[in-house]
Amino acid sequence: RCKDFLKDLLLISEDRFIVVNDHETLSLGDKTLEFILAPWVHWPETMFTYLREDKILFTCDFLGSHLATSDLVIADETKVYEAAKRYYAEIMMPFRKIIKKHLEKIRDLEIETIAPSHGPIYNRPEFILNAYKEWISDDVKNEVVIPYISMHGSTDKMVHYFVDVLIEKGITVKPFNLTKTDIGELAVALVDAATIVIASPMVLAGAHPNIVCATYLVNALKPKLKFACIIGSYGWGGKMVKQIKEMLTNLKVEILKPVVIKGYPKEEDFKSLNILADEIFKKHEKLGLIV
Repeated sequence: RCKDFLKDLLLISEDRFIVVNDHETLSLGDKTLEFILAPWVHWPETMFTYLREDKILFTCDFLGSHLATSDLVIADETKVYEAAKRYYAEIMMPFRKIIKKHLEKIRDLEIETIAPSHGPIYNRPEFILNAYKEWISDDVKNEVVIPYISMHGSTDKMVHYFVDVLIEKGITVKPFNLTKTDIGELAVALVDAATIVIASPMVLAGAHPNIVCATYLVNALKPKLKFACIIGSYGWGGKMVKQIKEMLTNLKVEILKPVVIKGYPKEEDFKSLNILADEIFKKHEKLGLIV
């Protein structure tokens, strides 16, 4: 596949290619390269290269980080961890199940150095390998992510009230105002969260365009969320709940009862948010996330 891509995109001639198969080797004299096919992390033709004598694994796009630095080798693991997690969230998360297979494939290799195509070199391979094992696992944390937007203050009031109620119950809450959110930070928050609550006013009988974009992204990234819910407000009606539900088909989540109100939130609306917060608490507790 790589050959076809290069021919199509860079117009490289046929006679300049050597095609290799999985685990095939190439001798460079005193160095031996072993090629390991690893499709879909994140391109269909991705391949790792293992330099046997030096125990270096070149992972192409896999295990990279969104970090431009003058340091060839990692100097600050904390800084690189955040950059690598964002890279995983934005690029690799949709391929979580495939990643599990590829980690298994390289498990028995003696690796002293990992050199990805993006970001600095890992001279302590277990640092990034252990991080990936955590991110791709099915384990979630006691966290609720809330992407939201408001036009006339009703949804904003609901969100801020709801955030306070969840925090009082010991749940970590990560709200993202989509008028100013770095969408990459939203992606990072989705890596560990157990629940997403999408909050929007209705616009022309549907969700706000910013919420539509965020919902599309969430569905495309396929995070390991367990629960999802919709809250928001409307003036005269619409099909926002149906629209958002139909946009989450990639997620294996339980959809909780929505709280969608007319106009500005009233006492009974806050009670409905309390009930929803109680339900999320019980769901998290049942998963063992709250002790």
